[in-house]
Amino acid sequence: MEPERSVKNPPVSRKPKAVYFSSTKPQSEEIHATNGLVGSIIEKGFSSSSSSSSNPPNPSIISYPQPTVLPFPVARHRSHGPHWNPLHVEPEFEEEDDMDETDYSAFASPIKRKEKKGLDFSRWRNFVPQSDYGFSKHSEENNKILATKNLPCREAFEEVVQGSSEPLVAVKRAKASSHMVDDEYGTQLSQSNSAGLPAVATGKLDNNGGDTEMLMSNKEGFGSTMEDIHAENLARLKQMSQEEIADAQAEIIGKMNPAMVAMLRKRGQEKLGNRKVVASGHEKGVHEMIESDEISGKDNVAGGSPSQGVKSTGMAAEHADWVSSEQVNSNSWKIWSERVEKVRDLRFSLEGDVLDVDSYLVPSGCKQEGAQPDVENVAERDFLRTEGDPAALGYSIKEVIALIRSMVPAQRALALKLLDSILNKAQFNLLNDKGWLDAKNDTASNHVDWQAIWAYALGPEPQLVLSLRIALDDNHHSVVLACAKVIQSILSCDMNEGFFNVAEKVPAIQRVLCTAPIFRSRAEIDSSFLHGGFWKYSTKPSNIIQSNIDNDDEGVGEHTIQDDIVVAGQDIAAGLVRMGVLPRICYLLEMEPIPALVECLLSVLIGLARHSPYCANAVFQCPRLIQNIVNISTMQGMMELLCQIKAITLLKVLSQMDKRLCLNFVKSGVFQQVMWHWYRNLNTIDQWVESGKEHCKLTSSLMIEQLRLWKVCVSYGYCVSYFADFFPNLCRWLSRPTFNKLLEFSVLDEFAHVVREAYVVLGALAELLPCLHSTDQLIKRDTDHGDDFVETWSWSHVVPMVNFAISWLSLNDIPYVSSMTRCFEENDIYNSSSSSIIWVISAVLHMFCCVFGKMSLRRADDENNSTSLPWLPEFVPKVGIEIVKNGFLCLKEGKGCSFIERLCYLRHQDDFDMSFSSLCCLHGLIKLTSLIDDCIQRARNACDIQLHTESSFDIEEGKVIAEGMIKWGRDDLTGVLDAFGSLVSAEWPMVQYLEAFGRGGPAPGVGVGWGSPCGGFWSLTVLRAQEDARLVLELLENFPIVLEIHLASIESMNPLVLESPNPTNHVLHRINCVLAICLVAGPAGRDIVEAAFKVLFQPPVLKYLGLFLHRFLQLDKRLKSFKWQYEDKDYLLFSKILNSHFRERWLSFKTKSSGDAAEHTKKHELSRKTALLETIHEDQENEEILKLSSKDTVFSSFCIEWIRQRLPVPEHWFLSALCGIGELKNFDSNSSNELEAAKIGLFFLLCLEASSLTVVSDQKSPIFNVSLVWKLHALSMSLHANMAVLEDERTRDVFESLQELYGKQLDKSRHKAEHKFSDSSSNLSETRGGICSEILSFQSQINDSYSTFVEDLIGQFGAVSYGDIIFGRQIAIYLHRCVDFPIRLSTWNVLSNSYLLELLPPLEMCFSEADGYLEPPEDKAQILEAYAKAWTSGSLEKAFTRRSLGFSLALHHLHSLIFESVSPDTLKLRNKLAKSLLRSHSHKHRNFGMLLHLVKYKLPIPEDPLHGFELIRRFDLLVEICERNSSLIAVVDHLKSVL
Repeated sequence: MEPERSVKNPPVSRKPKAVYFSSTKPQSEEIHATNGLVGSIIEKGFSSSSSSSSNPPNPSIISYPQPTVLPFPVARHRSHGPHWNPLHVEPEFEEEDDMDETDYSAFASPIKRKEKKGLDFSRWRNFVPQSDYGFSKHSEENNKILATKNLPCREAFEEVVQGSSEPLVAVKRAKASSHMVDDEYGTQLSQSNSAGLPAVATGKLDNNGGDTEMLMSNKEGFGSTMEDIHAENLARLKQMSQEEIADAQAEIIGKMNPAMVAMLRKRGQEKLGNRKVVASGHEKGVHEMIESDEISGKDNVAGGSPSQGVKSTGMAAEHADWVSSEQVNSNSWKIWSERVEKVRDLRFSLEGDVLDVDSYLVPSGCKQEGAQPDVENVAERDFLRTEGDPAALGYSIKEVIALIRSMVPAQRALALKLLDSILNKAQFNLLNDKGWLDAKNDTASNHVDWQAIWAYALGPEPQLVLSLRIALDDNHHSVVLACAKVIQSILSCDMNEGFFNVAEKVPAIQRVLCTAPIFRSRAEIDSSFLHGGFWKYSTKPSNIIQSNIDNDDEGVGEHTIQDDIVVAGQDIAAGLVRMGVLPRICYLLEMEPIPALVECLLSVLIGLARHSPYCANAVFQCPRLIQNIVNISTMQGMMELLCQIKAITLLKVLSQMDKRLCLNFVKSGVFQQVMWHWYRNLNTIDQWVESGKEHCKLTSSLMIEQLRLWKVCVSYGYCVSYFADFFPNLCRWLSRPTFNKLLEFSVLDEFAHVVREAYVVLGALAELLPCLHSTDQLIKRDTDHGDDFVETWSWSHVVPMVNFAISWLSLNDIPYVSSMTRCFEENDIYNSSSSSIIWVISAVLHMFCCVFGKMSLRRADDENNSTSLPWLPEFVPKVGIEIVKNGFLCLKEGKGCSFIERLCYLRHQDDFDMSFSSLCCLHGLIKLTSLIDDCIQRARNACDIQLHTESSFDIEEGKVIAEGMIKWGRDDLTGVLDAFGSLVSAEWPMVQYLEAFGRGGPAPGVGVGWGSPCGGFWSLTVLRAQEDARLVLELLENFPIVLEIHLASIESMNPLVLESPNPTNHVLHRINCVLAICLVAGPAGRDIVEAAFKVLFQPPVLKYLGLFLHRFLQLDKRLKSFKWQYEDKDYLLFSKILNSHFRERWLSFKTKSSGDAAEHTKKHELSRKTALLETIHEDQENEEILKLSSKDTVFSSFCIEWIRQRLPVPEHWFLSALCGIGELKNFDSNSSNELEAAKIGLFFLLCLEASSLTVVSDQKSPIFNVSLVWKLHALSMSLHANMAVLEDERTRDVFESLQELYGKQLDKSRHKAEHKFSDSSSNLSETRGGICSEILSFQSQINDSYSTFVEDLIGQFGAVSYGDIIFGRQIAIYLHRCVDFPIRLSTWNVLSNSYLLELLPPLEMCFSEADGYLEPPEDKAQILEAYAKAWTSGSLEKAFTRRSLGFSLALHHLHSLIFESVSPDTLKLRNKLAKSLLRSHSHKHRNFGMLLHLVKYKLPIPEDPLHGFELIRRFDLLVEICERNSSLIAVVDHLKSVL
């Protein structure tokens, strides 16, 4: 990059300076400055026509380049300059006789640069007189170039449409070359792109003919042809009168669509009404308004400033109609693409807001559709070194990215800061649920589709990553800092860290999600077309390579920039790593940059490390990078604390990503270095408080990150022995302080944060305790060491830690918490300190849970909790007494409010931190009470002795502990269960709607939901919903859904009782809640789904559902009740098979084979042979599905990769049991387990359907929310391989009941849709046909190739069904009028060609109303022709004999077409098909009975007087259709004679 040069020399001539070059001695001269520079900046580009200040004595052989002066310094490509004249060296003449001494230089033309496509108006004043100003307009009809006066091109046309009588003047524009410079005005204005508007030019030319003479005489800007055309146009306009001009306007309007004319008139009136000031400015000329300050330094005329043509986002009415609510809710990729493409035209202010910029104010060079923005075009209207508003016109995203490569550092920094503002504003609006459009919202921010803006900016089109990588190599610190901030915004570093910071407060969450963008594997027939496939990375991990690795292997292609761009388009973080950003960051850190840049770079490294284990390994492998991080983390001084915090966070993230990295940090001594703060002799808490709030805030944040790093190491089993070293300093934070001084200095929050993390670390240490089986363990102080530095904690350290923790259970003297055990008061105030204290109590309760969990371990076969404990430590009942004494549970009425009730109240508060802390505390309290009861009940004898000998215990409190706190607080806890069950039932939809197009989000960014509203899977709301689910499951372990009393009640219940509130609905509500919990869990919630399956598939629950189903069938008289019942042993088998199937289907991992796995897990190595981009294959032969539990990999890494697993499960997850038997991979191996799973799955589905129809709730059941399309598809899938499921009598009854149930749901949906459009003013038949096809849209909802599946199913039907009624009814549903057109057509064609139409059941035996198959009449010509083809080919003959559905459909729809159709559009088709039917009988004489039925169909009864008239009308119509064809008329006469 060439540095800027200040020029102070006096103005000189711009004539090129030439210097002779001798053949023996070259000469050099200094380049002199030129005049006319703006801002004293010399461009890097040079003009060939520039001149020097001195004239050499000799003629010019070569000229030095001179700077080209533009209104603003412009970044150019190398091809733009500097351009030197061709080198002409004095020839060395040789002594030859045939030397041609002719000088051809006079005939040679100079090489001209390629002209720009856009027009250049830099010399517009030379062509147009000062009184006339206009803008060009292009005609599609005759390509005449005209211009209007006083109005921009769009508004000019609108004025013409409105019939304005004021004439407009047409002016022709000159097309200047790209190097033309306006020396007088110093600016260039481009043409307005108004292609597509009709060529209209009206008005009176000035009486003075100077206009035409000037234009005709100017030969530089016009070609001869264009001059002649323009001259003719001007002459013609000058001869026209006002009346002729008005006639021309009327003629143009007459040729246009009236709706378009009305729209343009309305828009023109609105524009003119809103821009009166701007319109008055146009009278003085838009160009003059922009240039007036530069030319004469005078004020703008009439206040005409470019900023007046710009409106804020709140008034951006044009953007309000971007997307309708239907489009927002739609998953159509086409609609999403249109939303993203509209971002190209958006312009942004320097603050990142979307501007509504008038089209005439935007230079044409910046508006050319489909063209890459040129930095010169952007700079042509930037006036950063002049007066006015340089950013009034705003910048498009492409222009901003183009300006990142500017020659001027200030311009590069400005572009990067603007881009950072846009991305930050997009993130803010996305997280605040304002990033997508909703017609119901009318706030200003909702007029902008920030979701599409985020996706476009990070997409492949702008090539943002490449520009940022180039900018990071800049030698200006301001540019590098701005670039680092943009990368930080792209990686969503701050937003992600906010999420992970909250997640690490939750003791139940030990693993973190990777942020790498992913996508679902495509649903195929071998997976039953069910959604919820395995996740895959957007780019293969092998593509994440460092670009600085030299590839010397032969036969392997080298890295190219295009490969890097492709990877960056798929995955931004992977593209950055591939482009070598890590070595650059390492170099910047070694150069001792400013702390702000260090902090940004560390945030970027954290974002890259959180991407995936592969990026984390790349960070670790980068030479010298880790050592630089360690050096930063050990710096001393207050100014470096923020950087230290970031550095320790990076080491913690790397340790979470891979256990081997953590072990490396431990072995190399990195852990000891970064934990320096805990080795020091710290001051007392009082001295720490007195050091100041800012110091306390920074040091507390530092200690928190150090403790979290220690917790990660402890969770792997490392660094446990360091507890003895850290214990002295740790004790100061574990014990309860005097709160008065903390409140006085306002540092209670900072203190509570450290205490919380300290107890979380103690909980992690407690997880490493051995099982307590002897009293000697409480005395033994040795720490056991295993292999690879793995250690275990000692019980001897537990007792003092428990004593510290018990002191935090006394709520009466803790600020902000003591009032929570009293009754509710309206003036209760809760602030951040309240939530901080609740977080501390939550951590204490969790630590107790970890300790007590090591005392109540059960064997896998100990279901009844029969294993007894030989003894019980003293602190177990002591903790229980503290819980009872301090009012955690409400054990008596009238003793005030319990702490658990207050926590439930705080959970519903708007403040998230308060709500979430209360939820976690509530979860820990319930879990702890359950563990204490479990320990005491299993060591009852020892517990009784201790309770009776302990004099300090109250007798009543001891009784509560002995009998069980869960039992005494049952009413309190069941109320919590019901309240949180309703919460979870309302929260599951937001998780299910996060996926877009089979991806984790709509944009390939990193984190923040990949562009999803509210943060997507990284939303704190989703995190809280998952914690709600964990709490409900914890309560369900203590309060089972189904008890013996429930089973006895439903067995003896009168079916009519189901209609009133009763325990049945109570149980069904809880089952519905468990179904919702399955949909809430994400990849980090595998434990949630496992626990939900365990609860849902318990034999008592399945038995209750089975008994309820029988009662439901007895209540619903429309359904056939069963004459059989399953026994208890059957439900035990059901529980085993269903649990096994759903765990294998949805909780299994997809892993590579052992050989590939060994290659995949090489330590910190990246093969050089992975330089080329690899294809992401949907299915790889070397991959297999293994059943793994989350516990199998918990100690290898604390990161959760999305890939190779399926969570979150789709809404229709419960249908997989039906579909497993019909998958292609099982065609040859339909094992008994898969067949049994299908049979049981059908029964389970019918039970769920019955329960969902009975539950009375404000929230819909997840079963009811699943589309009917998926349910019908599942039934078809169970028959895809064979009819085995229909061979069993019980399963056959279940299948038939499901068909009847879904038929009624289909009829209900169809009636609802018809009623919705019954009052429509349009054609009712067409409206009904359109809405009906959307109800069962198999092709759009399931798969585009669904017709292939239907063909296979029909083939199976013809091969094995033998006309089975149930199988035939399932095939017949694809001929329903509500099914989408391609599926209906494909189904009919296959049935007709295979002569299987006669196997279909009669119309009255189908499981939907007859009108659903017959109405509305068919309007698709292809299907009507298929009906006629089947009629004439003989496919319907047997169907006619058996009165099957096929003949009924053809008869009804062909009759409607021939005898009832009145549309002129179908007249030709009607005649064609009617002739073919008559001609078929004349040739074959076989379908005469079918023709009789066609004529007699829907005739009035013979007694009706209209019978004869209708019959005559039909025969007359047939005769008319025959068109005097004798053979066809003979057939009609034959029919008439018979009737």
